[in-house]
Amino acid sequence: MDKVDVRFPQAAKPAANLPKNAQERAGALIELMGRLTGLLEREAAAVRARRPAKELAQIVRDKQPMTLVYEEISRLLRVDREGLIGLPAEMKSALKEATAKLYAATADNAEALRVGSEAQKVMVDTVVGVITRQQKAPSTAYAAHMGGGRGYSPPPSGPRTSAALNTRL
Repeated sequence: MDKVDVRFPQAAKPAANLPKNAQERAGALIELMGRLTGLLEREAAAVRARRPAKELAQIVRDKQPMTLVYEEISRLLRVDREGLIGLPAEMKSALKEATAKLYAATADNAEALRVGSEAQKVMVDTVVGVITRQQKAPSTAYAAHMGGGRGYSPPPSGPRTSAALNTRL
């Protein structure tokens, strides 16, 4: 049970503006599935084009409320069996077509995200491997050609040992 502070009256929440009957729900669902399909296609293209994370995050933020509304309207339509049966044939075929397009876009989007994730993992693993190899490089080396392995040679140069602070600006 939620606790409500009665000392400070709360403003009433506005009622959701959902379609009232099966015909309105079907029309809204068809339009929403079209918009969601377009958004999924845009996301898949952005992933394949390796667009910046900020752009992908905006697409995800746009997708979430649309998905929630889609689930709710779809549920309301499925629950209304009589209304669903009474829909005109052209609306039923439009629903079927929009559903097929949405499922195809969803599958394509999932594949693009999977491939993008694997490509990113390979890149990260490669960078980690290079850094690990550089960190394992010895900081001092005893040269085998100088006194049977007991001689000293200066540490190797490279990214790990050549970092210096440039104070001349």
